[in-house]
Amino acid sequence: MTTSLSRKLLMPAVLAALVAPLSLAAHAAPDHAPHPGDHRDDIRQEVFERAGIDQQTRDELKEAREAYHQSMDELRTEHRQQVDEILGDDGKAALEKAKQQVREEHHAERQQAREARVKALFDEWELSDATRDALAKQHDEFRTQAKALKAQEFEGPEERREAWKDLFQSHHEALSEYLNDEQMKALGNAMRPEGHGPGRPHDHGHGPKPPEPMDG
Repeated sequence: MTTSLSRKLLMPAVLAALVAPLSLAAHAAPDHAPHPGDHRDDIRQEVFERAGIDQQTRDELKEAREAYHQSMDELRTEHRQQVDEILGDDGKAALEKAKQQVREEHHAERQQAREARVKALFDEWELSDATRDALAKQHDEFRTQAKALKAQEFEGPEERREAWKDLFQSHHEALSEYLNDEQMKALGNAMRPEGHGPGRPHDHGHGPKPPEPMDG
């Protein structure tokens, strides 16, 4: 199989990183970006400022939030111990194997669905082989730069966010040489799993999380 053909076959699976909205730069995947807690803390402090919450009250809310998280951690630990006692070693091993199989099957199904949606768009737009090869090359460059950026050290979270924003911006501009804004938007929507709207974080099958205490 030639390199050109390999790139064409892999194209639907690799374009997601290139077409992600720039607003996702601060909320990129965990292996590509700062921890989202940094952003939440900034927002929380801004809300406190606007609400006129003094420092003493903030400290009390922080203590309550930490107590909540500690209680949840203890509850999860107790639950895991109960599950271990119920299943035993053999039961746990069988359950983990089944979970892994289901995850792999669902991942493959989602991948195939994405590839079908993207292929339909490419066929509709009648993209040339040269354009598809160029998009594959852009993806290779993106992966190389993202890997280097991931390993880079920054003075703080703001500098890290700006670096990721610049990376997304540069690749957005590179992609715009081959696709117009409407096509990029359509391609971005096609790459999203069904049921996840624009800007909505994916739960990756973990289900809803317990509610946070009402302290911002």
